[in-house]
Amino acid sequence: MSIIRSLPDVLISQIAAGEVVERPASVLKELVENSVDSGATEISISIVDGGMREIRVADNGPGIPQQQLPLALSRHATSKIQGLEDLESIQSLGFRGEALASIASVSQLTLASRHGGEAHSWKINADGGNVSEPIPCALDKGTVVTVKNLYFNTPARKKFLKSPNTEYGHCDEVYKHIALANPHVRFSIMHNGKPKRRAQATSIEMRVTETLGSSLTEASIWIDEGSAELSLSGFVQQPGYETTKKDNQYLFVNGRFVRDRVISHAIRQAFNDVLHHGKSVSHILFLQINPKLVDVNVHPRKTEVRFHESQAIHQFIFHAIEKKLSSIDMHANKVTHSFFQNANISPSPLGASSQSNLNLSSARNLTRPQVFGTSEIGGFSEIARDSTEERNITDLSNWNAFEETNTSEHALGFALAQLSGAYVLAQNQSGLIIVDMHAAHERIVYEQLKTALDLESIPKQTLLIPIDIRLELIQIEVVHENEALLNTLGFEFSSSGPENIALRAIPSFIGTDKVTGLVENVIKDIVHYGSTRVLQEHRNEVLSTLACHSAVRANRKLTIEEMNNLLREMEKTERSDHCNHGRPTWFHISLSELDTRFMRGQ
Repeated sequence: MSIIRSLPDVLISQIAAGEVVERPASVLKELVENSVDSGATEISISIVDGGMREIRVADNGPGIPQQQLPLALSRHATSKIQGLEDLESIQSLGFRGEALASIASVSQLTLASRHGGEAHSWKINADGGNVSEPIPCALDKGTVVTVKNLYFNTPARKKFLKSPNTEYGHCDEVYKHIALANPHVRFSIMHNGKPKRRAQATSIEMRVTETLGSSLTEASIWIDEGSAELSLSGFVQQPGYETTKKDNQYLFVNGRFVRDRVISHAIRQAFNDVLHHGKSVSHILFLQINPKLVDVNVHPRKTEVRFHESQAIHQFIFHAIEKKLSSIDMHANKVTHSFFQNANISPSPLGASSQSNLNLSSARNLTRPQVFGTSEIGGFSEIARDSTEERNITDLSNWNAFEETNTSEHALGFALAQLSGAYVLAQNQSGLIIVDMHAAHERIVYEQLKTALDLESIPKQTLLIPIDIRLELIQIEVVHENEALLNTLGFEFSSSGPENIALRAIPSFIGTDKVTGLVENVIKDIVHYGSTRVLQEHRNEVLSTLACHSAVRANRKLTIEEMNNLLREMEKTERSDHCNHGRPTWFHISLSELDTRFMRGQ
């Protein structure tokens, strides 16, 4: 029979260190957070060999009294909380009282400090958990913690560490987390005796710029929503600047860097209408919430939180970001890039050089949405026609007459021609506009569909000859079970056989040649999401499917009038910079860029 024994304190600390001290960066995090919690306004960091040989953190905080130095290295001793009420309303970064003891158990640690009320400073040493008595030392102010030879007494753990440069990279990431959350604190970092970073006390905007680079902030928009009880502030990257990498994604809850699925999902959902497939959005967001409404005592490394009302938090963040994306003047915030530089088209449609801006804050107040002067969503006039001719530039007749037009009235100017059956060329006051007519029309139809669905007024047309569609048995059942939903979307069905349905009415903006595939896609969406969630959570995915199928296709020739109608609809449509799949709908080439390209004046 096995005998139950109490474990020695040193072994208990070493076990705890396995959760708290994953690598040198974990040590750095705990030490710097202690300095921040103390109220320090200046923190100096020195790292040797990625932190494997030495990590030294010095601050100008109030210091630790001599008699409390041994207590600081003991397990479950902390100045952050006193009772259960404090634990339920944590405002400090540290609170468990185990970090220093865990670090001391697997390293050679020196803790030196000078408390404001004492004549001189004191230090205490810990060698693998064996703690010495305090002795006098030379220190003007604050506290200095030096951690040497991490894992010297647990070599099995040490072998999992990477190269010094890799470990320093992790330390640098920890620095970013803490520096971004504490712009009022001055920081400096040395690695192997060389200065790496220095930051003065500043605003959060400046701290983000100096820590992550100006290219990120220049391509981002600032959010500031909420109240004292719950608020969200920070940067989110503008549509068109997305990346496939998931770096530069920083989330802070009450000043604590965390990773949270609820908030991450809310951010992705807010960008759903403007994010291209497979792309990620950089963000540096700060959520301030009543500490009583969030539990930070979830994970030993304190990188996870649990909200008491997670759905409410999700909705708040989703609406805060979506509201900003809907109302922001995208063009006033984007950086001008050369259209020709490195053959890389700028994601900025108008750029800073433009004298006119596109108004994206159009109110959705149409009772029966109209496009291009027709009575159907997304309809073109009879003049528009399909064409299989060679794609080329058409309708150049308006080019000379354009000089007489007042372009200042419209941000997107006036149409000149159609290029390659896919692009509309227009001129505004500052240069040339190139519009992807399918992407632009898709956004217009999509936004109007959302308005129409809100008003339960998606127009539909009854077919003289019903269309017979063959479906799988499960899809047939979905049609019968969701007749009301499908009717709301503009479809009417009746049974025509065990594996067939007769389509008797369709949305009026859909051509009969496209309808079979569209019906199958809509039914798949309902099967995948469920009817209730389609209307509540995933209606935009369904409407996106409708919009994509109904938008004008390539090789369809448009008249000048139709092209101008498209431009005018874009100017009053929300988020018309991008289609609902995140692709840009238009680009701008300034006259100065053209002059440079053709070497005019040189």
